[in-house]
Amino acid sequence: MLSLSNKKWYLAEPPAETVSQLEQGLNLPTVVAVLLVNRGVTSLESARDFLEADFSHLHDPFLMTDMRQAVERVVQALEQKEAITVFCDYDVDGVTSAAFLTHFFRDLNCAVEAYLPERRSEGYGLNSDAVRKIRERGAGLMITADCGITGVKEVALANEIGLDVIVTDHHQVGEEGLPPAIAVLNPHRSDCDYPYKFLSGVGLAFKLAIAVRNGLYSAGWPKERLPNLKRHLDLFALGTIADVAPLTGENHILTLHGLKMLSVTAKPGLVALKETSGIVGDVSARSVGFSLGPRLNAAGRLGKADNGLHLLTSTDLKEAKVLARELEQINKERKEIQEETVTEAESLFHHHVDMEKDRVIVLASEIFHPGVIGIAASRLVDKYQRPTVLIALEEGEGKGSGRSIPRFNLHKAFTDCSGHLIQFGGHAYAAGLSIKEDQVDAFRNAMNEVGHRYLTEEDLIPEVRVDAVLSLEEIGRSLYSRMALLEPFGTENPVPSFLSQGVKLQEVKVIGKEKNHVRFRAVQGKGRIEGVGFGFAEVLESVDPGADLFDIAYELNLNTWNGRDKLEIKLLDIRLAEK
Repeated sequence: MLSLSNKKWYLAEPPAETVSQLEQGLNLPTVVAVLLVNRGVTSLESARDFLEADFSHLHDPFLMTDMRQAVERVVQALEQKEAITVFCDYDVDGVTSAAFLTHFFRDLNCAVEAYLPERRSEGYGLNSDAVRKIRERGAGLMITADCGITGVKEVALANEIGLDVIVTDHHQVGEEGLPPAIAVLNPHRSDCDYPYKFLSGVGLAFKLAIAVRNGLYSAGWPKERLPNLKRHLDLFALGTIADVAPLTGENHILTLHGLKMLSVTAKPGLVALKETSGIVGDVSARSVGFSLGPRLNAAGRLGKADNGLHLLTSTDLKEAKVLARELEQINKERKEIQEETVTEAESLFHHHVDMEKDRVIVLASEIFHPGVIGIAASRLVDKYQRPTVLIALEEGEGKGSGRSIPRFNLHKAFTDCSGHLIQFGGHAYAAGLSIKEDQVDAFRNAMNEVGHRYLTEEDLIPEVRVDAVLSLEEIGRSLYSRMALLEPFGTENPVPSFLSQGVKLQEVKVIGKEKNHVRFRAVQGKGRIEGVGFGFAEVLESVDPGADLFDIAYELNLNTWNGRDKLEIKLLDIRLAEK
């Protein structure tokens, strides 16, 4: 049975034996054991590691292919006082990666510069002009951060002109193979046995820094000269969450500690950014994902990413506050441009997309801004449950950005359609491309052929996944605090979701500027709790809340207002209760 918003629900059914094993073996509350098993944490050892989140559970960085070569070259540069340039991408992960390495090399009194390409004129990733500029400025070593894996020609050029390169990148290896660098640090390369494959760009920067620190110690550097890398985990948390990397394994451990550092950080740029974002006290993963990250991303999207990099590497609070205010203004511009792009995409969708035939949405326009098409594509995916690629056209070429759904690997689809593309890169859920304008129609047809090959009608129905059934009487601070043992929540470790059946909705009120949200009181037996449903006003118009009983899927939320905390439910979906 579909819900009132035409979604299908999946209730997790973890093996009772496995849940019981965790519950008894680690003396865990049942709900925590259930949540762990639902997230793939099924053994006593892995559950203990997850909950302890201790640094001792991190993997040896030298397990990563080419790490020893990378460390030897960096140690040589440090001992010979060579200039090092960090070349980064312009999203939050790239900028935080470069900022992390900049702070690390500064701590070692190294002459370090960060080079960030201008989005419109230089495009994504390494480019030949930048390689030449970096060498001309006197650098003997270039380290890429969150990019470079497809820069085969550019790294070959660097070799020719005497610039050594270390690539750190977590994106997929291109068809041309690995670039001819001194070292290529990427867990996705086929010959890399590093146990954890989901580090973000800033995660690789951290691993390199840890290994270099060890290498310097082995080379005889006294311990007091070596940086304390825990101080820079604030940047790790910021980049990892903003890049929507899985918060499992090493990412979970380092992000948990990174959020604690971010809450008390003394870095002027982060202090100023938190202030303009209105964040006081503890910083949550949600605060990073919805406040800090978007402000930094806005700079890169509008071709002003150097503002974000300068902010994160600033050593002066007064300067940092100026930069943070500029970012705030840029973010407002980004929102306006984003809405224009979404409006244009919706218009094109209604004129050119046939929901009966099209498995994949591919839209192109000169009105699209290349910096926000990824966000706009996400909006269409959420609304229409189809993989979506938006292409910003300019002077006969297009820059595209795509977002996908669980059962469609976007990077693989781009590979299948690569004959129509200039270049592409990315992941299963998010990928980018460049294309000639006269190839857009052929690419659209090819993507839909791939869509029909891999996607069924069932795959196109939106899903709501639920962790466990709860009665409203069970909800309280004790349950909420037990859930918090699994924080921080994010990709692959989602906020726990619950199902309550046969619920009455009382005191339903339409709220919001657009009158599209609702507030209500949920009642089930002796249990009652207030809740909010964002975007559910229209959904509830078709039923009688006073007369009908409902099943509700929801998250628990601690609402803080005027210094007071109140536990409430946030509606995920709703359906009529079975009679």
